[in-house]
Amino acid sequence: MRPALPLLLCISIAATGCSQISQSRLNPLNWFGASQPAANVDAAGNRRPLVTSNMVTQVVDGRIAIDSVDALEVNRTADGAIVRATGTAATQGAFNAQLVPISRDGGTLTLVFRVEVPQGFQPQGPTRTRQVTVARVLSANDLIGVRTIRVQGARNARASRR
Repeated sequence: MRPALPLLLCISIAATGCSQISQSRLNPLNWFGASQPAANVDAAGNRRPLVTSNMVTQVVDGRIAIDSVDALEVNRTADGAIVRATGTAATQGAFNAQLVPISRDGGTLTLVFRVEVPQGFQPQGPTRTRQVTVARVLSANDLIGVRTIRVQGARNARASRR
């Protein structure tokens, strides 16, 4: 059995190179035919999109805006800026914080400070235990035309100007 495998391999390699077998269906290189041009239209003659409307997934952000924004700091970097904000949540246990851009109007970039709160009863606790800090990196392309960066929460907002 051992010498049969190399012998079979040699025969199949030699057979694919023969001119008689090279055009036949015995040649594994001919098992799939040459490519054919395909029309990108449906039966009605409309162009078919690569992504159809039923293939698009819409993600809903279930996080809420933080109760209040306490501090905002914008630090310049070599290729943009780092926006760092500290806020106080209404209850303890806020997590999954992010600065989410919502608008860019008249040279003002507006970011919403969003957090996810655990379900069920959460104690309010002291302010120090409810504080959340988050940062976002903005590239130089993101900052083109931006003169003011505004971070808003549920009850207030803070802004930093250049």
